[in-house]
Amino acid sequence: MSGPVRKALSALLAASAIVGMSGCVGKPRLSETSADMPAARRPNVLVILVDDLGWNDVSIYGRNDVPTPNIERIAQTGVAFSSGYVAASVCAVSRAGLLTGRMPQTFGFTYNINDQGDPGAGLPADQLTLAERLKPLGYRTAAFGKWHLGAERQFYPTNRGFDEFYGFLAGETVYVDPKTPGIVTTPTKADKYALDERKGNGVTVEGPDARPVNDFDRYMTDEITRRAVDFIDRSAADRSHPFFGYVAYNAPHWPLQVPRKWYDRFAHIKDPVRRTYVAMIAAMDDGVGQILDALEARGLRDDTMVVFLSDNGCPEQFGFCNSAHPWGAGKFTYIEGGMRVPFAMSWPRGLKPAGVNDTPVSAIDIVPTVLKAIDPKAVMPSALGGVSLVDSASGKAQTERTLVFGQEPVYAARKGDLKLWRSQDWNATMLYDVARDPAESADLSVQNSKATTELSAAIEAWRAELPQPLWKRHGVRKVVINGRETEWVY
Repeated sequence: MSGPVRKALSALLAASAIVGMSGCVGKPRLSETSADMPAARRPNVLVILVDDLGWNDVSIYGRNDVPTPNIERIAQTGVAFSSGYVAASVCAVSRAGLLTGRMPQTFGFTYNINDQGDPGAGLPADQLTLAERLKPLGYRTAAFGKWHLGAERQFYPTNRGFDEFYGFLAGETVYVDPKTPGIVTTPTKADKYALDERKGNGVTVEGPDARPVNDFDRYMTDEITRRAVDFIDRSAADRSHPFFGYVAYNAPHWPLQVPRKWYDRFAHIKDPVRRTYVAMIAAMDDGVGQILDALEARGLRDDTMVVFLSDNGCPEQFGFCNSAHPWGAGKFTYIEGGMRVPFAMSWPRGLKPAGVNDTPVSAIDIVPTVLKAIDPKAVMPSALGGVSLVDSASGKAQTERTLVFGQEPVYAARKGDLKLWRSQDWNATMLYDVARDPAESADLSVQNSKATTELSAAIEAWRAELPQPLWKRHGVRKVVINGRETEWVY
């Protein structure tokens, strides 16, 4: 690694160890003996984040009801994590965790941001994004698609480490003008508003000045793909700098819209709502394929780390989830279907194909994975809560992790195969063996009181350290998902 890059990484690691934390270790040290890595060998990084995709609505785990051959290309050249989790079971909070490498509840990003933009709500400036960590190391950075980390200027992507941005700032938007020829728009039982225009924070914008983009006649998924491929092409033309691309598809989030060519491929699905949702996944998967093709055509694939995951599970209320599988729905909840997501990674130069791996991993592992790939000898700051996904995939010995999740009043913790679910306002605690009981139907909390006590203590220790939320909770309610009564937090 070159001297300037090493100094920049050391400074960033040291800074992140003291930002927003108490009781942290001192300044992290980089190895003085590790071999210098040529700048050209620093990995490019692509994070492909999709929206509301259920765990079982991909084909990387051996299922075939929703074919996703291009997402499979990532898994086949790397790893499919079958126990991949996110920082929260709702969009904005999950994204904050992915981009910072921290559980966002620990810095007050506890609840979702509504589409009008809760006043002052956004990713705090003292929480470094992965883009902000990589720019001083010489990376080009770009974000495409859904942002949902704050609509005010201080939260805008080009003010958070990204050189360029195309997309929208809200949690959802209309994919395309429904009057566009060749577009299928399918109503659901929970539609929210007319789809005749993009409004407010759902308007597509680009550049540092957030210029509105007049592209309502073009399908959003295709536009995100086109922009991402163009970024790869431009980056390939000058290889003196590695690149980081954050490709945040809003598919297959509501509203249900898709080009007819994809809709027609799934005529065997009789329910038009489910059919449209699956077709939207196919259109998104095709975009993933175009991105991989661009990397391969330009000789960049081996040196590019690609991570694919969803921000949370499928939302039950619209009627398009596959509830035949216990993890097929659960957004806004802390049952497995809310926070266990499709999760795959490949990096041909740095990770041998590893098949399906059931080691519990988290979206907050992505930031330390990238930093360790840049300098394998770097000591990660304690502010980062994750571990290297490369180590997890390759089976290197690690201390068994306890993963803790939650938004007041609902929490969960997993260690090994055991998972504890806790509702503070219901005063309810349940323990499940998620390997033997994926539907979380057999409560073991009395039978295994030792594990119940241990995981309850882990949740309570985490809760005790949490600051007050930076903005209000929008609501909680009782819901039934896949026949199970649980609690929904927004």
